[in-house]
Amino acid sequence: MTRSLFVLDGDALIPTELTRGGWSDEAQHGSPPAGILARAIETVPTAAPMQVVRLTIDLFREVPLAPLHIETDVIRDGRRIQVVEARLLSDGRELGRATALKIRVSEQDADELRGTRGEDPLPADHPEDLPLLDLRSFFGGDESLLRFHTDAIEIRSAEESFVRPVVGESWFRLTVDLVEGETVSPFQRAAIMSDLSNGNSQALDPKRWLYVNPDTTLYIHRLPDGEWIGMRSWVDQVSTGIGVNESAVYDLKGRFGHINQAQLIERR
Repeated sequence: MTRSLFVLDGDALIPTELTRGGWSDEAQHGSPPAGILARAIETVPTAAPMQVVRLTIDLFREVPLAPLHIETDVIRDGRRIQVVEARLLSDGRELGRATALKIRVSEQDADELRGTRGEDPLPADHPEDLPLLDLRSFFGGDESLLRFHTDAIEIRSAEESFVRPVVGESWFRLTVDLVEGETVSPFQRAAIMSDLSNGNSQALDPKRWLYVNPDTTLYIHRLPDGEWIGMRSWVDQVSTGIGVNESAVYDLKGRFGHINQAQLIERR
């Protein structure tokens, strides 16, 4: 049984069948490419201890089930911030790119750092108590194929909100390695799950409509703790065929960030 999304072969990342998405049997879900782009960005050295605070991913075309390479460049370097770009390539063709803003980590007076938004309630305090969703027939594709959203993650939603047109309240847990033999880092985990904001904000029947997100922007003010990533998600969609979804993102301790994605909407 395949237990990872990718296998390393030199500097190439070979996708397993667990990377397959729901819109096409020949293309990856957006989450696995997000994970390996985050992995590449995280390995770029910094002049001082830093955390990625913003990750923006633009996918220019479908990511095939084919060997991938990633190239990185430092766009701006310093002791307080760093901006990194990562390009996703297959057979020399650029499929997409990510940019990340890193900010230095330092100890400050926590008594005065309260923020103004307050703490939203969690989607649920105990994810394991929520029902496990089976999305095998969700997109209407070949149910015999392995796919990321059915075989590589666990999804637990309050009142099936992931599959009903309401504000989505769900928890997600990755059940396999990102890269074979490697431990998934907290930032990689957040990046992988960020693409699921699109599904968690579901307001259209995916058997009748495409609502593909060509981008993802993730902001995190702290790294997530533990295996579970929770989201409260909603979407705005208009007759021009454009939508924008948004999610507040949680771990079991509370909110740690938020996500925005654009949507390209059309009938199947």
